[in-house]
Amino acid sequence: MDDSNLLSDFTLFLKEKKQEGIKIIAYLSHDNIPEELIDSAGFFPLKLIFGGNDELMDASHDYLPPSMCAFAQSCIGLFSIKPNYYKFLELVDYIIVSNHCVSDICVSEIISKYFNIPRLNFYVPYTMNENSLKYYKLELQDFRNQLESIIGRKISDEDIHNSILKFNNFKKKLLEINELEMSGSEKLKLIHKSMLFGPDFLNDLESLIQQFKDNPQPVSNTSKDVLLTGCSIFINDNMIDLIEEGGGNIVFFDTWIGNHYYSQVVENNLIDVKKDPLDLLVLRFKNNIYGDHSVPDFLEQKVSFILKYSENHAKNRGRKLGVINHIIKFCDHISLMSSFLKDTLQEKGVQVLNLERDYSRANRGQLSTRIEAYLEMMK
Repeated sequence: MDDSNLLSDFTLFLKEKKQEGIKIIAYLSHDNIPEELIDSAGFFPLKLIFGGNDELMDASHDYLPPSMCAFAQSCIGLFSIKPNYYKFLELVDYIIVSNHCVSDICVSEIISKYFNIPRLNFYVPYTMNENSLKYYKLELQDFRNQLESIIGRKISDEDIHNSILKFNNFKKKLLEINELEMSGSEKLKLIHKSMLFGPDFLNDLESLIQQFKDNPQPVSNTSKDVLLTGCSIFINDNMIDLIEEGGGNIVFFDTWIGNHYYSQVVENNLIDVKKDPLDLLVLRFKNNIYGDHSVPDFLEQKVSFILKYSENHAKNRGRKLGVINHIIKFCDHISLMSSFLKDTLQEKGVQVLNLERDYSRANRGQLSTRIEAYLEMMK
């Protein structure tokens, strides 16, 4: 999928932000970074959601071995080479070092150290219990303190509440994408642009969603419906093209670039301006039961969710649903659980393709063959 126009528009957007005096905080995107705190302090949160290629992966090998996650390699490559459409990375003022996975920590630290970008720290507990919730709140408060030390003033609770409401409304609108009649590639373009530009894109997003509702674009009945889980399809990645060329159509993105992100909302009736807004962010963390960071129950929750979605899809659409578990090579979080996920779902009658790959051009033919064979097998 060619996203050169999107990246060109985003470059102009970030330059305008900088002209307005707004600083940019980048981070390897995952589902527990409190972007509302970043926003409430007057910064722009830049999600690093960009796919890779051979050149970017090769450029990272001066800093990390080739056995590191291909997405992580590509992130380093982007800062090392800064290809034409990614010149906006020169505008980054800070980078968050966090611990969604080992690669997240390594890459963020390398980008900070070798490309002279000041770091902010935000660490997330791996367990989900009362102690981990207390720890998460301590991290939120520490992160707030780091931001306040940069801007030289306190971030008011009111500003944080307003940012929570702003991102809530944005995510609720994004949720409507799940129900649109359109191809998976068109959905993904809309998701990519929305997550990149953030709530600044809300008015355009509302108009586009209404246009698709008024003028549905049904996909051919000959295509096979697919739920994508595992690793996200990032910007400038051709994976969705391979799926559609093979006869498939992604109807649901069970990934962080997708439902994992915009399903994380706080109910408006719980947003009480008299209460500590950090408690709302803790509540959202507690309710994030489908993310792959926390143990021990996320995998069981994922299986349960996919089974329920598959049953509802068959009931409402009268069509079978396939599952592609997208595994970016050396992504331990996704690869370690892939066999369990596949075996458990297939025992329940849901066909699963575990599709592991990096960003090498040489893999395209092999990937196409595997995808086509899997979709042909779906009856």
